[in-house]
Amino acid sequence: MSKEILLKEYATSLGFDDMGIASVDGPLPFIQEVKQASVDERFGPLDYLYRTLPQRLDVRSFFPIAQSVIVVIKNYYTGDHPTSLQAQAKIARYAWGHDYHQWFKKRLKNISNYLQKEYGAQSWIFNDTGPFLERSWALKAGLGFIGKSAMFIHREFGTWTFIGGVATDLNLQADEAYTGPNCGTCTRCIDACPTKAIIAPHTIEAKKCISTWTIERTLHSESIALAPRNHEWAFGCDVCQEVCPWNKFEKFSPEPRFQPVPGRVFLNQETFNQDLKGSPLYRTKKVGLRVNLIRIQKTLASMNHRDHQY
Repeated sequence: MSKEILLKEYATSLGFDDMGIASVDGPLPFIQEVKQASVDERFGPLDYLYRTLPQRLDVRSFFPIAQSVIVVIKNYYTGDHPTSLQAQAKIARYAWGHDYHQWFKKRLKNISNYLQKEYGAQSWIFNDTGPFLERSWALKAGLGFIGKSAMFIHREFGTWTFIGGVATDLNLQADEAYTGPNCGTCTRCIDACPTKAIIAPHTIEAKKCISTWTIERTLHSESIALAPRNHEWAFGCDVCQEVCPWNKFEKFSPEPRFQPVPGRVFLNQETFNQDLKGSPLYRTKKVGLRVNLIRIQKTLASMNHRDHQY
């Protein structure tokens, strides 16, 4: 049995739902789009993207001996927003349970150790916290495609996935890049985006994106005036995923860590004081969430005022 098949079986045994392999040699998909986003300053207030762009474009800039990239996928879909609670502040589904980074880190380390033990290979693990274009690598590894929403769309699980992987000096047989089907003529994500942050297919204006201001820059005083109003999202935003036809294939994740924690699916004053450690919500801290909730309360108050005028 080949080392590639053995590796995929091992990744599955760790709990990953899919795995693909890409060669470091050859062009990486969507490089030009990422470069153009930087030139057009569409990263907005996400200054770390500008700083780390050279590393993101070339894995060998920080791991010179890289030969292959192993990309793993984990489905995190655990259901829909309860309709009876729609008046409360929403948070993105990926944050309903416990933080996925520790789940990934432990298992990626296991893969790295496996490569070292079996083949004497050196490795560098990545998730979405490092300077790595994980969506492009997932595309090159044959796991799916990048949709018009700029979300990675897995051929089986749709958009509800976490991506991570391992760069290694081991020369592995690469999987064929994904070639279709894809979005076709569908523009539902573009049409549904509450703030029109998807300004063109595969093109996001970060300063218009709700997730930018509810996760990344909740307290960014220098440009807080740019934050979009008139929405109900206290942490992240799932709208482009909710309307995506590819998510009709969604499958429920049995992973216990990703199951909704009571009170975190929707934030309100009764559940806001719970301990957020171990949750993706901890990223903004309580002060950031409070800022987001105040914005939503002002929006709802304004809407109620307009309703009473009729």
